[in-house]
Amino acid sequence: MPTVTPLCCGSLTLDKSILVAGATGIEIEAPSTIYLIEAEETILVDTSFGDLDLMADLHPTFDCRRPPERTLPAVLDHEGYAPEDVDRVVLSHLDWDHCYNLDRFVDAGAEVCVQRAELEYAIAPYPMHAARYDAKSLGREPPWLDVPLSALDSETELCDGVVAFPTPGHTIGHQSVAVETPAGTVVAAADAIPTFENLAGTDDAPLIRGAAMNDFEWWRSAQAVTERADEVLPGHEWTILDAAPSNTNPSNTDPHEN
Repeated sequence: MPTVTPLCCGSLTLDKSILVAGATGIEIEAPSTIYLIEAEETILVDTSFGDLDLMADLHPTFDCRRPPERTLPAVLDHEGYAPEDVDRVVLSHLDWDHCYNLDRFVDAGAEVCVQRAELEYAIAPYPMHAARYDAKSLGREPPWLDVPLSALDSETELCDGVVAFPTPGHTIGHQSVAVETPAGTVVAAADAIPTFENLAGTDDAPLIRGAAMNDFEWWRSAQAVTERADEVLPGHEWTILDAAPSNTNPSNTDPHEN
């Protein structure tokens, strides 16, 4: 049966309210997470941010960090894979920190999948979202622009036991991936549920959103993830990873303390 392994490809610094609404003024170091799915196909969900110098130029406030052992080829090699072994790449969405490093996969013949709604919006986003997509309107080159993308229109079975399904809200066309493992259904949630704190609300409000383009869609998507999953793997949660923040600030030692 399929398995899914979350892997750390570096980190970025941000205001915690981007991940957990209301946590304003708390700067944290968040992991950049990808997911390796081993099934009938070898599938990678997300590909992290790009070259550190380029990220420092385009997104300087996020202080992207990636030691050599956290490059995408290095973390795959640790799991016994090379980029050439990946059959399919699923992009949860097209925010800049999730979709760089595609060239080696494409050159090796991997299919790259994204929801059509996400692609259509990312091509020409509203100005307030242009930077997060590295949009051409800013004179930038989105990393996926010249990549042959397979557009998904709805819930799609990628192979036996692995399903991509729309989870909009964080972005227009965000998607998550459900994997039927021996232990039950594991959902690689990406930014539909960025941390476990998003699930630690009250009885009246059991879900705490992160940054969302559409709050109502985020709520429905988060509910869909939790109803579907026996285990949720969030998109920016240290506790699911064999990694830790490099920042020694105590607020980074345990994501649940804040």
